Amino acid sequence: MKHTTGSVVRAWWMSRRMVFCRPLTGLVVWSVACGLVQGVANADHKISFRQITRTHPIAVQRGQTARVRVWSNFTLNNSHSTFFIPAGVRMTQLKEPAKKVEFSEPQELDQGEDYGFSVEVPKGQLPGVYEYRIATDQAVSSVGHLMVTDYPVVTENAGDNHTTATAQLVPIPSAVCGNIDDFEDVDLYRIHGRAGQELVCQIFAQRVTRAIHCMAIQYPKIHLMDSYLTLRDSRGRVVAENDNHVGGDAMLRCRLPASGDYILEVRDSRYAGDPRYVYCVEISEGPTAIATFPLSVQRGHATSALVVETQPENVPRGGPDMVRRVRWNVSTDVPVGWRRVRVAGADGRPGPVVPQLVSRHRQVIADGKNNSVDKALPLQLPVGVNGRFQRAGQTHFYRFTATAQSVTRIDVQSRRRGLAVDSVVVVMDGKGEILATADDGDFTKDAGLYFRAPADGDYVIGVRDLNRRAGDLFIYHLSVEPSGEDFEIHGEYYYGMLAPGGHAAWFVRLKRLNGFNGPVEILVDRLPKGVTCEPVVIPAGFTHCALVFSAAVKAPINASLVRVRGRARLPRPGGEVSVERHANVLGELRRAGASRFVRMPIQSQLLGVTRPLDLHGVTATPSQLTLKRGGTARLSVRIKRSPEYSEQVLLNMALLFFNNAVGQQLPPGVSVQGEATKKLTGDALEAVFTLRASDSAKSVARWPIAVVARVPITYTIMTSYASNPVFLTVGGTAAVGTRAAPKSP
Repeated sequence: MKHTTGSVVRAWWMSRRMVFCRPLTGLVVWSVACGLVQGVANADHKISFRQITRTHPIAVQRGQTARVRVWSNFTLNNSHSTFFIPAGVRMTQLKEPAKKVEFSEPQELDQGEDYGFSVEVPKGQLPGVYEYRIATDQAVSSVGHLMVTDYPVVTENAGDNHTTATAQLVPIPSAVCGNIDDFEDVDLYRIHGRAGQELVCQIFAQRVTRAIHCMAIQYPKIHLMDSYLTLRDSRGRVVAENDNHVGGDAMLRCRLPASGDYILEVRDSRYAGDPRYVYCVEISEGPTAIATFPLSVQRGHATSALVVETQPENVPRGGPDMVRRVRWNVSTDVPVGWRRVRVAGADGRPGPVVPQLVSRHRQVIADGKNNSVDKALPLQLPVGVNGRFQRAGQTHFYRFTATAQSVTRIDVQSRRRGLAVDSVVVVMDGKGEILATADDGDFTKDAGLYFRAPADGDYVIGVRDLNRRAGDLFIYHLSVEPSGEDFEIHGEYYYGMLAPGGHAAWFVRLKRLNGFNGPVEILVDRLPKGVTCEPVVIPAGFTHCALVFSAAVKAPINASLVRVRGRARLPRPGGEVSVERHANVLGELRRAGASRFVRMPIQSQLLGVTRPLDLHGVTATPSQLTLKRGGTARLSVRIKRSPEYSEQVLLNMALLFFNNAVGQQLPPGVSVQGEATKKLTGDALEAVFTLRASDSAKSVARWPIAVVARVPITYTIMTSYASNPVFLTVGGTAAVGTRAAPKSP
């Protein structure tokens, strides 16, 4: 159905084409000037990172085996392994004729080639959105998404479903998978309902494409589908409609006024479109549980919770949203942390999956009467608080006692759990003076902070929604715990490839908190067969390191999801304790709109042993390097090219995205003298780095580093290789890097 409104929007976009394209044009010109895309377009041979562009159908019913197509800008021939988070789903490549490999630079709207896979979902698999990765004998892929659903899957007809007359008939319940493949595309589905029936239509669009690398469409650069759902009766009158439910994903809930046919309209709110705009609309009878209240339960305790149900939008509210109870009995052997649990449906059948926090601490419920400072709910730390904004404009207040210079961790979770609160947190003293405030956290709308009390006394926490909204979805969990010195681990790479006898390097960033300056041991688990990693302890005063992987000469072709974590001993009131923190991983930088770039939190780091790649070797000499403060040392690098690859290779000591170093490995006070990037073109195979140690460079012994060699695929995508590990010593013999690693818990 082509709307007049859509035509107007498209005309406006076209009129603004030159304006919107200017940042990108400048970016391309700048990239060419830097030599990043030299010769890429006509490459005869290029092995690369596998960029997944879309999956269709995007959903598979649990307990079923189905076929899906996966599109990739680079070949998925000879895929041997797939990995899902959470685990359980199995996906294997179908036996199809191998597709001809074309290693030309993908264009912005290029979808790549599609490859067939068989997906098997165990009957006991929980519904939800799953992150997946693919490994081939040449490379590993970016992140793809697949949805597991309770309902039978219906795919959009290949023909016309854009008019009321051609609307595709779909049953209740069903999971309808389609895509908004072009500007002004509107998909219509016919639903036969009965009078009084409660209907729920929920779309998954942004949630099944959010980590797709470099997904952007033209006029202007739009990254994700912003879905809009409209339900009309047989006479075309609007019964219900919705724009945003979770992020940009819509959900409408209504009670059908009469028996008969209804038309469900699926579109982008801006009338944008692209083949990568895949979606799944779950159509079911309501009500549907969206959460339980409270969200949390204390481990080893039984807790009664109210089920928060979806309510029809076209029916006046006559009572509470929470209409039934469940009882959780969590044993002491259940792991602490967030999990997904099923809520039994009102009819006794398996119901939806909702988030739940299992905590070791006491959990309380805020009744909403704590909406002024003088009515602040007193807290005994550590504690978890479950709150809900039932009236617009509310702020909830909590009171706690702290001693001078003590540190308290305050953390709100809502958006990370598919709920609606865009939280803002303030901390005030007894006089009402604001001492600290927090809005968005790292890549989330959830607020959190560490608060150091300036003096003994009482303090008040205020929690509100940024836009002071309220409703069914405005539920949050507030954690308030004594804290102290601490740290976070951040992984600055999420994929890697190395051939037998070759090497790869990842980067780790250490975020020190609340004055912590002790050593942190970096641990790497679940390495592929035949792969080892140089052990490293980040010493005091250091905030980063490299993880240098080496594959044995006889390592088999294989891959695995690697887990990076940090371990350290931290001071606590009762004495030192051993603490582990898992790495927070971000996807590769990508274009979000115009010339802006963003990164997306993901759950997986994939490392694969592949057949020999574009570079058959990167060798750095000497393998042991000593630097005196104020002195320099030379590090020679030689590459060995594949016979088919003769294009530019970029050598660096850091992980770069254009001129931005997103990953570092050299010790503090050590830098590259002269040009940081060495470009090997034509017959050039060698380069020399001169490393310099400042007069204040920190001492370190046998610090593992590696030279990173990058092959440009596009101006935003690089395939990275690494040299053999080089062990760097700075300063005298009394080096802090030789301190013993923390003992295991």
